[in-house]
Amino acid sequence: MKSDSLFYTLFQTLPETLFMLAGEDASKATGYRFQSVEVKDHAFRLDGVLALPNFTDVFFFVEVQYQRDKRFYTRLFAEIMIFLYQHSPKGKWRVVVIFPNRRIDTGLPDSFEEYRLSGRLKIIYLSELSQGDVSSYPLNLLNLINLPPRKSEVVRIVQSVLKSAQESVKEIEKQNDIERLVSAILAAKFPNLSFEEIRTMIEPTLRGFEQTRFYQDILNIGKSEGIKKGIKKGIEKGKREEQQAIARNLLKLGLPTEVIAQATGLNPKEIAALQITK
Repeated sequence: MKSDSLFYTLFQTLPETLFMLAGEDASKATGYRFQSVEVKDHAFRLDGVLALPNFTDVFFFVEVQYQRDKRFYTRLFAEIMIFLYQHSPKGKWRVVVIFPNRRIDTGLPDSFEEYRLSGRLKIIYLSELSQGDVSSYPLNLLNLINLPPRKSEVVRIVQSVLKSAQESVKEIEKQNDIERLVSAILAAKFPNLSFEEIRTMIEPTLRGFEQTRFYQDILNIGKSEGIKKGIKKGIEKGKREEQQAIARNLLKLGLPTEVIAQATGLNPKEIAALQITK
């Protein structure tokens, strides 16, 4: 999973995170949905739009850019203007652009400078966010997207994020969403980690790991796969027993091994073993 996809998953789960990055009141994020919107007939797609249903209030175009692109701003505002033309939304629009650092930003063209000066365009460089900005929930979840390679540091950051989330969020359902998000980020950032390793990272902080939605999802998948494997194994066992029964009857009739092998699918060694045990 690419870093921009992780950001979009974060904003979809916790829209208040984007409000805080944009300098808006996070308490107004209730009811907002994060979605990808296609701009028809122009081969454009807006990667993310955070809005209330029917765009009835302030809404946000969101772009996470991890690669240098000299035409980035031109393309972005072209997509925005076509969207506004096609949909005529009633709410006031804003743009939030997120770069990992200033080096990726090729520079805002002068023709779009007025949007930045008016506050309609917000450019964020993650590397320049202060430690104070990302030390508390929910912005501290940004620390998970740029996790260090050292496992000990990863465990410390993950447990710190989960602890602050538990202290800040009282609704069990919302806690489950956050725990699932953290688990998904870990699985995406470290695809070689086993389920048990992810469990070890987050279990000490959770209120009973076995009760989390992430664990239950994995458990249900395991049960489902186990049932499938059991059925397959049972079918294979039944088929083998049937083959052996037919082979024994053919042996009693005195048919040669080659004929029995063709009729049953058993190999000559398996047929020879039946001759010994018959």
